[in-house]
Amino acid sequence: MSVTKTGGIGHLKKDLSLDELEILQNINSIVTSNTDLDEILQSVHAYLPKLIPHTKSGIFFYHEKNGKVTLHSNIGLNDRLIKLFKENIAHDYLFIKQMKTKKGWRSTDIFQVEDVKNSQYFHSLRRDGMYYNLGAPIVLGGNFIGTIHVARPESRWDFSVKDLRMLELVATQIGIAVKNALTYEKDLREKEHIINALEQKIKQAERLAALGRAAAIIAHEVKNPLTSIRLSLYSIEKKSSWKMDIKQDLTIVKEAVDRVSRTMEDLLHFSVNTTLQLEEVDLNELLKGLVSEYRNQYSKGLIIETSLNKPIPLITADTEKLIEVFRNLITNAIYANETSGTVRISTNHSFDQVIITVEDWGSGISPEIQQKIFEPFFTTKQSGTGLGLAIAKKNIEAHRGLIKVESEPGWGTKFIVSLPVYNPERRGDQN
Repeated sequence: MSVTKTGGIGHLKKDLSLDELEILQNINSIVTSNTDLDEILQSVHAYLPKLIPHTKSGIFFYHEKNGKVTLHSNIGLNDRLIKLFKENIAHDYLFIKQMKTKKGWRSTDIFQVEDVKNSQYFHSLRRDGMYYNLGAPIVLGGNFIGTIHVARPESRWDFSVKDLRMLELVATQIGIAVKNALTYEKDLREKEHIINALEQKIKQAERLAALGRAAAIIAHEVKNPLTSIRLSLYSIEKKSSWKMDIKQDLTIVKEAVDRVSRTMEDLLHFSVNTTLQLEEVDLNELLKGLVSEYRNQYSKGLIIETSLNKPIPLITADTEKLIEVFRNLITNAIYANETSGTVRISTNHSFDQVIITVEDWGSGISPEIQQKIFEPFFTTKQSGTGLGLAIAKKNIEAHRGLIKVESEPGWGTKFIVSLPVYNPERRGDQN
């Protein structure tokens, strides 16, 4: 029968010599080191003959998906024995017994010596000096992942119960080493992912900072001439005594100038630091006013549903900045519905946050576009600066809030804004 390890090293201490205790302590130190797993296996295996005298041994790992084994460390096994073991793994009685029970075994605990001698598989091992065999499973998370096989020739004595327990202890240490290695690799991958993400954010911040400086210069250089053009066109329209009808041309020029002017305003808003004029704000009342404006503007074809009557906490905010944000979100929702259909606006609160949702039932946004939607100058519209959502995000973050998008192609889009509730200590604070 097999012998189950019940008390680890502490249970064996009374049976161990000082040398054996020192070897086990050295093995434990190796396993808990930061050394590479292959180096750990080689180092632990090198101690094994001193702990359990033998002539041949191997540390094998089992691949459950294909039923194959891989040799990771070897003492005294020639190529023929390694090939024999790998190709006959399904018939290796010692290996199968360990895999089924997840316990260590001596070959003589499974079969009588004479039965072992008569097995065809054993004859192949016996001629290479593998008469007495001992095996202990390597287990990870309750799963059998490998084994340590140890063998002695017929001229030597059988392995003892103490040998079996010692081998089980070493197998347990190897299981710990494997677990540590896997945990380390996972942590390393996660750290690399975090570092890469931070590097990308830094690069993006640097690009945006440079872009912001350029935008400020361009906006200031162009804004004043545009103002002059607008005033001149207005004067021409009023004073012109031409006989030709130039109203249509003037309208086109004015619209073009207005469009460029809006672009310059967006560039200025995006490029400068956001300064907040904070006051107590009732978001329900603010949104009701905006909804009333849009209902008057789109009296036909557009339905704006609201859920703004449930009491929510006050927030500390810059009213004009929030109006700018929600105008952009509502306009985008209307655009997604192609100026008809339904837009829904609602508020709620959770703990210390007020949640505002602007939802449409348009064609939705693909995952690829969702990743870019808050980037400056990115737009899917034929006209537009692509700065609207970038500015909205900047304004919300200046309020220490968050904005995110949820969308599924064909099922509409939902923008969710969360803002912190009113904090008297923040009154008058500026970012």
